[in-house]
Amino acid sequence: MASAFDGSIPVSFIHKYLKRKLDLHSEEEIEIKCMGQPVLPTLQLRNLVEQWIQKESTSERGEARVGSSAKEFVMVLAYARRESKSSSN
Repeated sequence: MASAFDGSIPVSFIHKYLKRKLDLHSEEEIEIKCMGQPVLPTLQLRNLVEQWIQKESTSERGEARVGSSAKEFVMVLAYARRESKSSSN
């Protein structure tokens, strides 16, 4: 069984959580993005973190100081309601 602590759970767990929290009919109604890119529901969280670290390591980083902002050390996931395919008609 997957453990939340080892990062082996898939992003779909976040979809399930949001579906319940937002009282939606389907997980398909939710789109999750990281750094502006859609995230596949099958991707394991640890792999998502690795991708984020690789992209962040290419940008300039300063030293972390006590009392300073930790913004650059936080991975942000954005979610939105996916546009329905029928809305283009």
